[in-house]
Amino acid sequence: MKDENGREYSDYDIDKLIEEYSDINRKPEPQHISQPPQERKKFVVHIDESLIDEPQKEQPKPQSGGIYFSNYQKHRTSTNNAGGSVPVRNDRRTTSPSGGRQTNAKRAKGQKINKVKNGIERVGGKAAVGFLAFILISTILLSYIGITCIGDMLAINRSEDNVVVEIPAESSYSEIIDILQDNGLIKRKLFCKMFTKFRGFDDETYLSGQYYLNGKMGVEGMLKDIMAAPVSAESISLSFPEGWTASQILEKIEKYDVCDSSKVLTVMRTGKYNYDFINDIKDNNKRYLKLEGYLFPDTYDFYVDADPNYVINKFLDNFEAKWEDEYDNRAAELGFTRDEIITIASIIQKEAANSDQMKVISSVIHNRLKHSADYPTLGCDSTALYVSNYVTPVVGEAQGEIYYNAYDTGAIKGLPPGPICNPGMDAIRAALYPSDTDYYFFAHDKAGTIYTASTYKEHKNNLVKIIKANSSTD
Repeated sequence: MKDENGREYSDYDIDKLIEEYSDINRKPEPQHISQPPQERKKFVVHIDESLIDEPQKEQPKPQSGGIYFSNYQKHRTSTNNAGGSVPVRNDRRTTSPSGGRQTNAKRAKGQKINKVKNGIERVGGKAAVGFLAFILISTILLSYIGITCIGDMLAINRSEDNVVVEIPAESSYSEIIDILQDNGLIKRKLFCKMFTKFRGFDDETYLSGQYYLNGKMGVEGMLKDIMAAPVSAESISLSFPEGWTASQILEKIEKYDVCDSSKVLTVMRTGKYNYDFINDIKDNNKRYLKLEGYLFPDTYDFYVDADPNYVINKFLDNFEAKWEDEYDNRAAELGFTRDEIITIASIIQKEAANSDQMKVISSVIHNRLKHSADYPTLGCDSTALYVSNYVTPVVGEAQGEIYYNAYDTGAIKGLPPGPICNPGMDAIRAALYPSDTDYYFFAHDKAGTIYTASTYKEHKNNLVKIIKANSSTD
C-alpha cells in the first residue's frame, strides 16, 4: 500500500497505524468543548375560556371554629401587541395608584411609617403619664405649702412649748421673721413677710430683748409681743416711789394687769439689753438681779397686757435719759464705776430718812470706803434687810441664805454685789457729791433724827441718846 507521497507500507505498518488510531479515539473529550445548544421549548398557556366572562363566585365562609384560606385568583386579560389576549393574574399584593405592583422599597417605607406611628403613640403615652405625675406632685407640694402657710398665720398644728428668742436692737419686721424661722416658730417666712406687710406690721417699731414665744401665738401674735406699742388701746398710769425694789415694782405691775410678774422677772434675769450701763456690769453669781437699781422710780403709762420687754425698756429708757454725761466723769474722779455709784446711792436711799440727810450719809460711806483698813465694813443694816424682806421670799431660804451672806455689809468688806433698791436722782446726786465730813458713824431714832459721829466712842454715846429718845416717844 502506498501513501500520497508514493511511500509503500507493509502489512505490519498498516496494522500498527490502525492500532494507534484506535487509541486516539478512545481518549476522553476535553472539558472545555461546549455542548451544542439545546432547542428552547415554547411556553404555552392554556386558558379556560369559561372563566374569562364568568362572574366571581362568592367564596365559601369558614365554618365555626375552623380556619379558611382561599387560593382563588381572579384572572383578567390584556391585549398584546398582536391583538391577542394575554391573561394577567391579579394576586393578593396591593398595586400602586399607577396600576403597577408595590415595590420592596415602598413596602419598607410603609413599614418605617408604621414604626414611627407606633413610636409616637408609645412616646405620647409616656409623656401623658409623666405629665399626670407632674400635676399630682405639684398639687401635693402646693397643698403642703398652702397648709404650712395657713399654719403660720392661724397657728394650726403648732407647738405650745416656749422658745427663748433674742431680738437685736433696731431689728426690722423682716429680720425678726427670719429669726422666728431660725428658731422653728414659723415655716414659710416669705409668705409671713408678705402677709404681715399687708397687715401693716412693716411700719411698726420693735423692741430688742429676750422673748418667750411659741408657735401657737401665730406670726401676728409673736410680732405683737415684740412691738414697742401693744395693739391694745387700754393703758394705765402707775407711779413707783424712790427706793422701791424690783420685787415691789413687779408686784404692782401684775396687780394692775400690765404684765405677769414672773415673766418680767425671768426676762430680767436672762435678757440682754442694748444699754451700755447694763452691758458694763460684770457678771456676778452672788448678785440677785443685774437690773436692780436701774428701774428708775417715776410715773409711767403702761399698756394693759404688755410684753415684759416693753415694760422693762420703759424703766431703762427713763434711767438712760436721767443719767448725764457729767455723772460718768464724776464717778471716774471718785474712782468708782457707774454701777458702784448706783449701789452707793441705793444704800443712801434706804438709810436716809429724807433727802436732806443723803449727802451726810454719803460722806460716811465714802469715808469708810477710803479708809477700809480701819473701817473694813460699812455696817449698814439695810443691805441685810434687803435680802431678808425682798429676796428670800422669791428664791427660798437656801438660796436666800447665800445672798444674805453676800449682801450683809455688817460682815463683808466694802460694797455689796449690787444695788439693794432703785434710787432716785437725789440719792444718785448724793452718792456723786457727798458732804465733806469726817464722820464714820451714823444712826437714827424712831422719829428719823440722824446722829453722826467721827469715833466709835461718840457713836456709843449717840446710841444711848437714841434709846432715850425712843423711850420718850413711847
